[in-house]
Amino acid sequence: MQESSSPELLSLFFQREGRVEFREHCLTPLLAIAAGYTLIMVTLWTAQPVQRRFFWLAAAFFFSAAVVAFRKEPPQPPPLEFTLVVLAVAIAIAGAVMLVAAEIGTLHGLFGARQPVLHACMYLIWAGVQQWIQQAFFFVRLERLLHRGVLASFTAAAMFGLAHVPNPVLVPLTFFGGWLLSELYRRYRSVLPLGIAQGLVGLAVAVAVPDQINHHMRVGLGYLLYRG
Repeated sequence: MQESSSPELLSLFFQREGRVEFREHCLTPLLAIAAGYTLIMVTLWTAQPVQRRFFWLAAAFFFSAAVVAFRKEPPQPPPLEFTLVVLAVAIAIAGAVMLVAAEIGTLHGLFGARQPVLHACMYLIWAGVQQWIQQAFFFVRLERLLHRGVLASFTAAAMFGLAHVPNPVLVPLTFFGGWLLSELYRRYRSVLPLGIAQGLVGLAVAVAVPDQINHHMRVGLGYLLYRG
């Protein structure tokens, strides 16, 4: 039997090494996506008091991921022009939603909010957290895994919408809105304006849609168990 030459052996070695690196390159983001999304869905579909434990577990998971991401690449200020355009469009959409609600008689205050300004500010922060999770955690890993930005943004939006089941208002809103926001993130890589935009539109939806339908913006098991 003829022995393989050294170049052939080296070629085989690097091919095998390349396959291992490729598997690791795909496996790492896949495991992170699976772990993060599982924690979210289990939290949403678990009853109290167990839900609180899963919530803090998920919070610790994403907080750790954020620390690692920020140490690797410190956040940069968002582009001014991009920020102004996104906020202007968000304000226009939120205003239109509230005007329509006022016209048809469904406009109301924030349910259960004794301090509405503080409640609104906290919701804006929460919307920013959601956008970081959707874009900087899920989207960037999906993009690395799928190698197609449009497919990654669609998938991230689908995951975002699925996390809002069974709310009939938030599911389509978060899917289509999430898809648009992911496409914007794909081009501009800035989370802050997207988080504020989601928060503004979300607050408008909260005061525009009757609570009998929206169930106080709840999703998952909380939507089904809501009694008003």
